[in-house]
Amino acid sequence: MFVKKATLIIVFGLFSLKLSAQDWNILPKFKFTVSGYSEAYFVSDFNRSQKGDRQSFYFNYNRNKQLEFNQSILKFNLSNPKIEMNFAVHTGTYVQDNYAIESKFSKHILEANLNVALNNNKTVYFSVGVMPSHIGFESTVAFDNWNLTRSLLAEQSPYYETGFKLTYRPNQKYEFATLFLNGWQKINPLNFKAVRSFGTQLKFIPNANVSFNWSLYAGSESRGVSSEFRLFNNFYSQITLNKKWRMLAGFDLGMQQKYPKANAYNFWFSPILISQYSFNDKLKTAIRFEHYQDKKNVIVSTLGSSPFIVSGLSLNADYFILPNFLFRMELRGLYGSSNVFQSDANLLKNNRFFATSMAYKF
Repeated sequence: MFVKKATLIIVFGLFSLKLSAQDWNILPKFKFTVSGYSEAYFVSDFNRSQKGDRQSFYFNYNRNKQLEFNQSILKFNLSNPKIEMNFAVHTGTYVQDNYAIESKFSKHILEANLNVALNNNKTVYFSVGVMPSHIGFESTVAFDNWNLTRSLLAEQSPYYETGFKLTYRPNQKYEFATLFLNGWQKINPLNFKAVRSFGTQLKFIPNANVSFNWSLYAGSESRGVSSEFRLFNNFYSQITLNKKWRMLAGFDLGMQQKYPKANAYNFWFSPILISQYSFNDKLKTAIRFEHYQDKKNVIVSTLGSSPFIVSGLSLNADYFILPNFLFRMELRGLYGSSNVFQSDANLLKNNRFFATSMAYKF
């Protein structure tokens, strides 16, 4: 009941606050802005005939044959040239699924962070709080992604993180960051005796058409005092070939101790390739090839503990009704080496579905 009420409140706010709120100045030399986003979706999963949850390892668009809100966001920003504060709340089925371990209060916090420039040249920044993850190229906001649904690679890595971040941008080509985190996608703090988690990020942008990223996570996923050590790497590169074609290639590689203090590790990896073509400013299409291999179920748990080895292909079409109003369709197929996908009655090797969404932002 709370989620439905919160959804209505946020959606109403998206259409009622308007852009005029973005011009308020509530403190000297500070600018106050309000922004928002909401996305409704409908999915027809060919594995399931009934309404309800689709698969346990999907965290976005995970309701079948139901018109739902994946995510609705209301964000407040207070900033001047050297200080920025962000606070954003959200609700939707994504929040229900991906924030299940968080408290009833914290699960509705999308962002709550402070960012401060530590020098006059604004090349060194300190950030603290709940912030978007430094891992990956896909966010929960559809406007930021080339495909409607999120890749397996994105769904099985953090969307958000909590902690401290120090960023150094010496010029427009390089960016370095180091992080001290609560853990693998957690808002609520870990036991103070537990192993802490760390992260790093390196961005290299040699020109306007090419970019490279390497993100690293090292630490504990568990809340316990004794837990398995995890090391995770995320690599991706984006290339703009011309005004119409863009390409993105990525690769995730992770390893985790088989048990606490073990010298043996389990591994998982995921390559991905996406190509996007723009017919014009309003119409775009993209195709995605992906593979995810987690033989020991470190990240993806399956019924019967079958190895999660899955390849996928998706094709989507995007139409911008307005620059801030997007209609999307996607046809996607995932193909496993064993029966890992849930259906009405049995586990199946394949999962195919059709998804559509309408997204609005201001």
